[in-house]
Amino acid sequence: MSQVPERSHRKFILDRSLLLLLLIFVAVSLMAIYCAEPLMSSYLRSSHLWLKQGLWFLIGAMVCIGLFFFGIDRFFTGAKVFYWVLMGMLALLLVDRYLIDLPLIRPVSGTTAWYQIPGFGSFQPSEFMKVVLIIMTADIIREHNETKQEMSFASDFELFFKVAKVVIPPLLLILPQPETGIPIIIVVSILVMLLIGGIRHEWFIIGCTVLVLLFGGLILLYRLDPSLLSQLIGGGYKLNRIYGWLDVELYSNTWGHQLYTSLLTLGSSGLTGSGFREAIIYFPEPQTDFIFSVIGQNFGLMGCGFVVLLCTALDLKLCSIAMHYEGERERLLVAGLLGMLIFQQVQNMGMITGLLPITGITLPFISYGGSSMLSYIIPLSIVFMMSSENKVKLLH
Repeated sequence: MSQVPERSHRKFILDRSLLLLLLIFVAVSLMAIYCAEPLMSSYLRSSHLWLKQGLWFLIGAMVCIGLFFFGIDRFFTGAKVFYWVLMGMLALLLVDRYLIDLPLIRPVSGTTAWYQIPGFGSFQPSEFMKVVLIIMTADIIREHNETKQEMSFASDFELFFKVAKVVIPPLLLILPQPETGIPIIIVVSILVMLLIGGIRHEWFIIGCTVLVLLFGGLILLYRLDPSLLSQLIGGGYKLNRIYGWLDVELYSNTWGHQLYTSLLTLGSSGLTGSGFREAIIYFPEPQTDFIFSVIGQNFGLMGCGFVVLLCTALDLKLCSIAMHYEGERERLLVAGLLGMLIFQQVQNMGMITGLLPITGITLPFISYGGSSMLSYIIPLSIVFMMSSENKVKLLH
């Protein structure tokens, strides 16, 4: 008679400190979205998005509890099924955009990335695909490390090819939506997993060098030969965003308007902000991309500083859980999750303060968005189970 794995007998111990951090995120998110209402377009002010966000958090909590019964191993075996389901959904989005109109699909701000489900809301497959990819990549790296004979460039290229076969197809379906934010998040998270997964350290040096050269070359071309920069990037809104970032005052009424108003908001809010739900300066997308500006306008430097500390605390907590866990596959998954979270946090706050170009990347667990929040529930459920196993191990 087959024996039940030992893991199924173990008691689940809830990580209260991690739960507390997430509850604080919920409170901050609801407060920020509520404060953003006076800044929203008229048709959104009556939508009570903060209540909808609260409902998404409740749904996320129920989903998380339900996922606890799956066990960690089932997440990795089930990821392959969800991968192909999401691939089919992404393909249908492209069919709708370029061939024929399909039901339940409606472009939003020129982007065909959501399914509109009556009575439920919108569903963005790419948000869930980014999580499925880090789960599958963690499994690929673990299997590769178990079979590789030596640490060499040839072995690394073999690993790169295995990962690329899984990652590139969904990227090719997401980019034409058009969507650049989520592909960047996916690439960054996968690179973090590869660097931590045992490839040669020379790749890190090569990667950093390439990034510095690209970033420096971008700024240099803008100053010396803008026409060449336009040819390389392809012009359009992408180039306009770069212009608006590098010379915000010159383009304050056009391409740099979002950044200009954001800087005005933060610069005029002082230590404690302009007041609760005050609409001193208006800017677009206050509930999503520019939620950090809303926090700055209402709560000033203290509010922004609190959000930075809260994000840092969550990142350190996840890192601590992963470091005390024995399984390589799960540690790699948390590395990918941290890559996503930290990149989004840095990019979102960086673009709000003018340190980085505006990309439309939201602030995790704070910006409005059900698909984004629910997508992170899957890896967080695994993290809760990892923490429980760490605690059970200490008891024994």
